Amino acid sequence: MAIMPRHHEFVKTVVPALRRRCGIGRGDRVVVAVSGGGDSVALLRALAAIAPRRRWHLKLIVAHVQHHLRQQAEEDASFTRSLATELKLPFVRADLDGRALQAGGNLEAAARIGRYRALAELAEAAKAGFIATGHHGDDQLETMLMRILRGSSVRGLLAMPWRRPLEGFEQVGGLELIRPMLGLDRAAVGRFLEDIGQPWREDHTNADPAHLRARLRRQVLPVLHEISPDAAAKAVSLGDHLRELTQLLDATVARVMIDLVSMETDTIVIERKGAAALVDAVLIELLRRILISQGAPADRIGRKVLDPVCRALRDPWGGRRVFRLAGGLELAVSIDALRIRKRAS
Repeated sequence: MAIMPRHHEFVKTVVPALRRRCGIGRGDRVVVAVSGGGDSVALLRALAAIAPRRRWHLKLIVAHVQHHLRQQAEEDASFTRSLATELKLPFVRADLDGRALQAGGNLEAAARIGRYRALAELAEAAKAGFIATGHHGDDQLETMLMRILRGSSVRGLLAMPWRRPLEGFEQVGGLELIRPMLGLDRAAVGRFLEDIGQPWREDHTNADPAHLRARLRRQVLPVLHEISPDAAAKAVSLGDHLRELTQLLDATVARVMIDLVSMETDTIVIERKGAAALVDAVLIELLRRILISQGAPADRIGRKVLDPVCRALRDPWGGRRVFRLAGGLELAVSIDALRIRKRAS
């Protein structure tokens, strides 16, 4: 016999996360992003179970983005619409140009950007302040592993926060993306759906071993869960801890900016002696922040690129050294300073 969703442990875990982690309050309007897959369907059923309750009175809008990339995609859309109708919730839909997404090169990135833009537009039209997605702890663990393998910095290891603002949407109060299921894992999602007798749609492209995330999901995560059943929860906890450390790092860099950085016409000057005394994490973050502000692509100025600059700053014997970085930037280390400027075209 199916369990009533509102009494399920899954829902009882989502509820405190909604308020404490995601900032949802009584009467808020929330767009729930539902693909038809198990994760988003579980999120919708959990939120729908509590939405009418007196302490919540949430206004939910079911949103589906049709990417037009798979033959079965329209069936996913129909399934999601039917579920919204069954739950007596409004349904909205956005359609993306699948051919344009495929022409962009990185299909996964283009689809993600297009999906969030479409969801934001649907949320603005619905006058909703939040977009809820079905990301859970195993998604967090996969994201961290992918970024470790790609040589990410500490900031990259923050992975997915419980909530974050969506920039560029200036409605009153802003628009925030929330992930109320980060405290749960994929197994918990499956148990919840099975216990309440709720079907879902399978996207078989998620199992394509050509994608790194799919390979980690199939080959690595089962081993990690065997070694440590709470591996996903530990990944989420680590992300929260690193986010706190990053806030401390940001405050330190802000103070260093005031003490060590100045301007000479069109050149940014960093006092060398003070910079050389900084720990690597602070110095690299200082350089990254300045370089990004001057137009350097964030993904082209990682630690591998900036380590030689740091060594040059600390080397008391070398003469003037010049580094040319992406974005047309030139970094010149002299006896007294590091000077950053745009190269003459």
